[in-house]
Order: sequence, then structure tokens, then C-alpha cells
Amino acid sequence: MINFTEEQKEAIKPQGSLVITACPGSGKTAVIAQKIRNELESLKLYQGVTAITFTRKASKELEERCRSGDSDTKSSFFGTIDSFCLSEILYPFLNQVLGGSSENLEPKYDSDLTELEKPLATILKDIDQIDDESLKIIESLYSKGTIFFPTIPALALYVHENCAACRNYLKAKYTSIYIDEYQDSSKAQHMLFLSIVDSGITGVAVGDLQQSIYGWRRCSPEFLKELMRRPGFTHRTVSYNHRCHPSIANYANRLFNQNFALTEANSVQVWQSKFTGTQRDAAVSLNSLIPAMLEKNNTFKPSDIAILVRNNRTLGYLRDHISLPCRIFSDDAIDGLQSKTGIFWSALLKYRYDQSFTLDHVLEILPDHASLSKTKLIDARKSVKKIRSIEPAFLESYLPAASKKLLNIEPKDSELAALKIVVCDPDALKQYTAISDDEIQCMTLHKSKGLEFEVVIHLDLSEWIIPYQESGQSYGDKNYPNWEQDLNLHFVGITRAKSICILVHTTQRLNAQNETKNGAPSAFLDLPGLQGLFKTFSYPQ
Repeated sequence: MINFTEEQKEAIKPQGSLVITACPGSGKTAVIAQKIRNELESLKLYQGVTAITFTRKASKELEERCRSGDSDTKSSFFGTIDSFCLSEILYPFLNQVLGGSSENLEPKYDSDLTELEKPLATILKDIDQIDDESLKIIESLYSKGTIFFPTIPALALYVHENCAACRNYLKAKYTSIYIDEYQDSSKAQHMLFLSIVDSGITGVAVGDLQQSIYGWRRCSPEFLKELMRRPGFTHRTVSYNHRCHPSIANYANRLFNQNFALTEANSVQVWQSKFTGTQRDAAVSLNSLIPAMLEKNNTFKPSDIAILVRNNRTLGYLRDHISLPCRIFSDDAIDGLQSKTGIFWSALLKYRYDQSFTLDHVLEILPDHASLSKTKLIDARKSVKKIRSIEPAFLESYLPAASKKLLNIEPKDSELAALKIVVCDPDALKQYTAISDDEIQCMTLHKSKGLEFEVVIHLDLSEWIIPYQESGQSYGDKNYPNWEQDLNLHFVGITRAKSICILVHTTQRLNAQNETKNGAPSAFLDLPGLQGLFKTFSYPQ
């Protein structure tokens, strides 16, 4: 039984449409789950709630938490925004707006499009609202049985606004719609949420302005700010970080507010460290620093340590120069496909090499998996299970056969080429195995979101790297075009650390052309309000 804080209790109370701003480590998932469980107790058997999360993994975790205590979630929806739009709006109601049949409608990523469809889809990539011109293109794709993935939220909004049957169905079935990570919503997603709330469904948005890091995807924290000011929404804050050592939480909070009230801490667990040399030299230095840290803190395992970097270039330096056992988390050739076949192959490989990855994780990727007949479901389970007995040498032939059978899609030459690259690379295949205790974890700051580690070593804190910098009109001018997003990313990195956080800048840096330049500490390391909240050391000493 969780002992909720007063802030958490206030957020859990029923109070109509609500905005919850929750800091890292604040227990927001526990709060959302308890709020949903409480709501489900009073609903009729045919009623439920909609709970939308950023990833399938997060939605599965939330659903499992909501089921505890014998809560009935059968009539509720748990999933991503795209899966909600497809299953609850577009598949059942798009034909009522556009005519024809949506029975065999197929959502497609860029890589899934035919050569005839690609020029049409290109025009739709940055769409937020459907106008007459975009509607004609969407209708043309629809007539071919295609929905372009980037248009899904905007198209769902169009259907919801123009189909009374859709609005009545959602209002009869769902009493509330919960959306997590709202700071990373797009304009189309935000407008769809407001449209659903305006139709009479209670809206609950949960997010953190300081964790908005996907601006390059056209997501914006401004939509969360708008909800916080919007009439009809109550704003609650869950502000205590239960994850991080108080000194780490203090440092992180002072990034945004130099006068932020500090929590009492019995020690300082944040270090600003100057490493001699470039990013490449820093990677080499970690081979001696990390064993010394583990010897001094013998309760930590190597897997408790994460090395976080700004970009894939520094990740490459770690791959080439870290001699300690480590796991490099980076996108491989299959990830780069962004196609249904690629997503399915990734799941199959994860199931093949990671015993904790379940059969259901794979099956839920199949189209209409929830409505498969018993015979087809048994056959699909057998096909997926078989991969655990397939030798690595035969993966290149088995995966295309499995995807052709279960997805009914013939793999393209580009997909087969990507598969060959991965299955022939032991390091690439290693990424699909479960992490072992003796492996340090290395990843970009973006990939670390949602994770936590005992120790975080945050590299790349040099000018021109983070924050990203552009040349000014004259020498000495400093122009940081992405200051807010980069500061949020820095904040995310720091707040992954539970016990120790080491912030590293180097005396030199390698630029994009691999040229050695003088290194200067990141402007983030000298923000007002940070003095006295960290210790320093140089390495090698």
C-alpha cells in the first residue's frame, strides 16, 4: 500500500478535468493508476476510461497497475495516441465521413508507401488540421486503402468533429480520457484532446514542462501551458522527487529557477568534472574512473551506471574506446526502417534473445491481434515461439518468412538489406539481449528518458555540444537557438541519477568534421543559483 503525499492525494481526488504537472520521480504513474482505479469502481460494466501513454511499454505498465486490487479494465483503452485514434475513431467511423469502406484500411509509414503514394504523402507530413487541399490527398490515399501514419491525429480530429456517431460512441463508452507526457503533444493531438473534452468527456493531462525534449518532432510544451490556464481545468502539482538524492534534485531544480527552495541534504552527490582531452579521451579515461568508483561504492553493480551523451557521435567514441563490458543503446539498421515490417522484426529479435520479453509483446504488434480467431491466434503463437529455437545463421531467412505470413507483407529489398546488416553484426544483435549486471549502460540523453540509474555520468557538457551553438554575427557572439529544449534535455539527464551524478566537460572537443578545438565548459554549468550545490574534480588528477 502506497502512502501518498498530500500533493498526490489532491491530484487523485475526483475534480473534473484536470492538469497534473509532475516532476521526475514524483510517483506520477502511481497517482494516475490510483485515480483510474478509483474512477473504475463507480462505472457501469460497459463503461471505462481511455489512458494514453507515449509508448506501448508505458501503457502496459499502467494497465497492469490499474488491474491491481481487482479493478476491471476490460472496457477501458490503454495504448498510444495512434492506436487509440485508429481503433476507436478511424477504423469504425472514417467511412461515415469519407464514404467507401475502411475494412481493409492499412496505416503506412514512409517505408511502407508505394512509389505512387510517396509524392502524395510528402505533402501531408507536417499536417495539424485537415483543410480542403489535404482532404483531397487523404481521400486519394484512402481510396487505395492507405492511411499515412503522420496524419492519424489530424484525421482523427477531423472525424471526431464531423461525425456525431463517433462523438456519441466515445461519450457512451468512456467517462474520462487520460494523457501522459502531455508536454510532448503535437498540435493535432492537443486539438483532438480538447475536442473530446468539449464533447462531454472528462480530460486529465499529465506532464512536466521541464521534460519537453521532442521539439524536432513538432511537439511543444505550449499546449500543456495552455491547459494550465484553460477555464474548466483544475491544475494540481506533484513536486517532490522521491527518486533522486536531495542534492541531485536541488541542483536540477535550480537549472530553471535560481531561487528554488532547496530540500535539506546531508551530503552533495553532484560533481562537475573537467576531463583532459577530447570526447574520445574522456571515453578512455572512464576505463579507469569507473572501476575506482565501483571499488569505493561496493553496493553498486556496473549495470547501475549509465553514461549519457548528447549525440551518436560521442556514442561512437564510447563504442570504440570503452574497454569495460558495456551496452551501447543505439538505433540499428532495422530501427531506421520505420516500417511495420521493421517494427515486427525488432520485436521478434527481442523475443528471440531476451527471455523477459513475452510472446504477447510480439503478438500485440500484429494488425487486429485482439480480434484474431482462436485458430489464427494459435498459429501465430506457434510461428513466433519458433524463433527461440532458430540458430542465428538462419535468422536472415526466418524473419522475412514470419513477417510475410503474419503481416501479409512482402519485405522490400531495403528491408532485407537492413536485416542482413543486423543479423551479421554480433554487436547489433547484442542490443536485443537482456542487460547483464556486469555491463555499463551507454545511451543518448533522449533514450534515457523514463529510465533511472544509481549513477549517471553525463558527458558532452562543452560549449557547441550542449547547448547547441551557432556562430553569431561577430566573433564572441553566442547564439543558442535551442536553449530551452537543450536545458530540458540536460535536466532529463541529471534526474535519471538516484545516488550520484557526474557532469563532465572536456578541455578540448572534436567537432563534426573531427577537428580538435579548444573546449570550454557548457553555459549550463555556470547558471545562477548552482554555486554550492556541487563539488568539483579534474580527471586524470
